[in-house]
Parts: sequence; C-alpha cells; structure tokens
Amino acid sequence: MKVAVIGLNWGHVHINAYRQSGHEVVAVVDTDMEHCAAVGRQYAIPHCFGTVEELAGVSPELVSVAVPADHHLEVLEKLSNMECAVICEKPVLGFKATPDMYTGLSPDVFFNYAYPFLQDMDIFYQKLAAIRDLRKIDITCLYNLQLSREFSPEELFYETVSHPVALLVHAFPDIAGAVRTGESTIKATTGTGIEINIKCRKEIGIDGIRHLVKAAGTDRLSLYGEYITGSNWHYSPVEFNGAKVSGDYYPAEDPWFTANKKSLVNILSYLMKKQSLEDTLKKGAFNLKKAMIVENILNCLKKQ
Repeated sequence: MKVAVIGLNWGHVHINAYRQSGHEVVAVVDTDMEHCAAVGRQYAIPHCFGTVEELAGVSPELVSVAVPADHHLEVLEKLSNMECAVICEKPVLGFKATPDMYTGLSPDVFFNYAYPFLQDMDIFYQKLAAIRDLRKIDITCLYNLQLSREFSPEELFYETVSHPVALLVHAFPDIAGAVRTGESTIKATTGTGIEINIKCRKEIGIDGIRHLVKAAGTDRLSLYGEYITGSNWHYSPVEFNGAKVSGDYYPAEDPWFTANKKSLVNILSYLMKKQSLEDTLKKGAFNLKKAMIVENILNCLKKQ
C-alpha cells in the first residue's frame, strides 16, 4: 500500500512498521518543515509536507496520524475528504475533548492501542478467561515522570491508564460507563457484573511508570510491568494462582515498539482484505466503536 505518516515523533514507529512489512511510505507531514525534511532524507521518502491538505496530491491509500491527541480531530476531519484508510494513534481525541466532538467521526478509523500485542498477552488473556467466578479486576498505575510541560493529575491519569484500560476493554467490550470514586480512582462494571477498580497516582519513590493488573475470583491472576527512566519497559512473568506461567520479558528493543508494529500489521491485514474485520478486532485491533469504550471509561475524569 502507498502510505503517508502525519506527525514525526512517534510517527517513526509507523514508518518503520510499514517499511519492514513491505509497504511504501510515499509522504510524511509535520508542521516543523526542517524536521520533516530531515526525516524524509533519513528514510528516502519522496514527499515532505507541512500541511495535511498537500497529501491530496500523492493520493495515499493509508494515512497514519501520530500527532498529539489534541490535534486528532482537526486532522481526521481533513482526511475525511480523501479516499484513504486511516490509522490514528490513541486515544481518540484525548483529555480535552468533549462528547459533542465525537459526532461525525468516521467509524472506519482504527486507533492504535498496542497493549494486546505485547509479549505474552495471549497467555494473560487465556488465564483471564480461565478464572473461575471472576469477581474483581484491579488496575494500579504509579508514575513519577519528568515532563516537558505541566500536566494536571487528571491528564496524567488519562494518559497513563488508557493502555491498561484498553487491555481490559479488549477482553470485556461490554464494560459499562464508569464513575470517578475519588481523586485518583475510577470504578467500572462489565455487563456480567465484574467490578473493575482503576487507581492512578504519582509515587515519589519511583522514577518512571508502573502497571499492575490483578484479577480475582476463585483463581488469581497478575500482570506487572514497569518503565524506569533511561531503560526499556520490563514485564515480569504473568502469574496464575501464584505460579509463573510466562517468561521474564526484558528485551533489547523497547517492547512497545514491537507491539505497535504488530498492531499496525494486524490492521493492514484487514485493509488489504487478507482477514475479516471480526478477526482483526479479535486479534486486538481497535476501531472507533471499541476505542470509544476506553474513552467513555476515562471521560469521568473530565471536569463537567
């Protein structure tokens, strides 16, 4: 396929994924034209543009949107006038969006939630489905990050928790609307009554991010991962009833890069008519309908 990539920070992951899977990146777009030209030279990409509208001249079949979430809507609206498939980075519209902004978005857009494609997530999902009398799932996210700008606690909650929430939405697409139960907590419920408690807070004693997912019924399941500033993500073995059921995952390459490549290739398989939409979603893809479940859970963080 002929592909274009908009946004050249995380967009590098998209460029590499497409090139490594045999697709032609024909154009890149970024408002910083000096940076855009440098990326074009780095990857020998023929067209470098400063605006989305200029893409019409090269007619890409697929466009990846990797700009900050606050700009997703304006980019998606411009792309709606072009005959191309779209894969947009998560979240849908981000923390500053309001529900009325969702009206009119194309249901054909895919959103790049990569958590289901991390190493050993298939084992996690198998064991999650095997828990007898599953009653409760707890997500705990701790963070302490040096950031380029000041974020509110709600914004950091939104950005940090969206990935593990997507992990559960993939397993339970019937999660109902959530409520904010405290300054740093959310409670949601699945259609079958499973309680999901989400907690996210700043933790001075760490340097990075930690994710812990625990599921409990008659059986117990846990997943732990962490990012320490200056190193790659590290995932400890999945544990089921206290026993390790997967390997220790500490690769040389950032596991998120690998997972994002798998996510994009899965969506490409659908766009190239190599697999059905049902199979694509089953493997971990997020279309608008599925991505909006994540968004609706986190919307309760926004001040009304």
